[in-house]
Amino acid sequence: MGRQPTSHARFHRLNEITLGELRALDRSRTAAILPVGMVEQHAEHLPLGTDNFAVDGLTLALVAWLLENDPGLHILLLPTIPFGTDPIDLRRRKLFESAGSIWLSAGTLRAVVEEVAGHLIRYGFRHIFPVGFHGGPQQSQMLESLCADLRAQHAGLVMYEPTGYVMAGGEAEMIPGLETLLGRPLTPAEQVALKGSIHASMFETSMMLSLRPDLVKPIYKNLRTIEWNQLYTMESWPGYVGAGPAHADAELGGAALRWRGVRAGALVLRAIRGEDLSKLTRHPVWEDEGDFPDVMPVVDKPHVDANPVMHISADDLERAKKKAAAQDGDEDDDPDATQAHG
Repeated sequence: MGRQPTSHARFHRLNEITLGELRALDRSRTAAILPVGMVEQHAEHLPLGTDNFAVDGLTLALVAWLLENDPGLHILLLPTIPFGTDPIDLRRRKLFESAGSIWLSAGTLRAVVEEVAGHLIRYGFRHIFPVGFHGGPQQSQMLESLCADLRAQHAGLVMYEPTGYVMAGGEAEMIPGLETLLGRPLTPAEQVALKGSIHASMFETSMMLSLRPDLVKPIYKNLRTIEWNQLYTMESWPGYVGAGPAHADAELGGAALRWRGVRAGALVLRAIRGEDLSKLTRHPVWEDEGDFPDVMPVVDKPHVDANPVMHISADDLERAKKKAAAQDGDEDDDPDATQAHG
């Protein structure tokens, strides 16, 4: 994950500083960062706290970048809110009645984040950034809406959730960014698998192998790709969807998480310097999907998520397979290696 700001003079954890130290912070040159996590089932191979480990890692990468790129900026890091909203369980409710995610309603989570931010505003802080990782669209939409409402209520408040903007169109920048971090080109199989990672699949497994390999169960090595439409049609869906966890790689997962953190840090700095981030495209932009059926009806074409950026077409897959075969000199023995929806 690179150098972490654990002992930096301008890095302050709210849990660890005193009243006097909090009072001494220059409000005009301090960014308050509030990680918002999630306790969510991640199949049988990843821990329920995966998104909490992820948002903490992403936030530290964000903080390290900010401290390095703005020499006068102080960071106030708040404790992570561990419970989020809109878990993957809701797509197949009956499969998780006996055990699954622990979550809050969107309204409850909004109230919690709003009250925490309200105290910071009352204490004079004017740069406040909740940071998310969990991909549930209701959570991302709620954080965006709350930030907009509080900006409208408090003149001079700079408050945005940056990760949603990072993910909008991020695929175009991610590949060259990761290649720079890794010092090597990504293989076609890696590119397709990353784009096709949705939940507890190749990317999140790779990320956890980098962050907490002791918490990753070895069964991931045998888990292949599950397409998005299969989430609804499998009789007993195992709790992950997307590119096979078997293709996970710790180095790639760590680099991808750090890439997200660096991009989020760059957006935070742009906001502090006066840019209105709300003018940017934000992800996810799904329309209200309403209640999810227990099982989607079988249709002629695969069910595709309402966000087209997250879908890899059959033509793209075929081109990737041919490119990989040409580079390897023969056909790939594992057809699952480049098979994924995103």
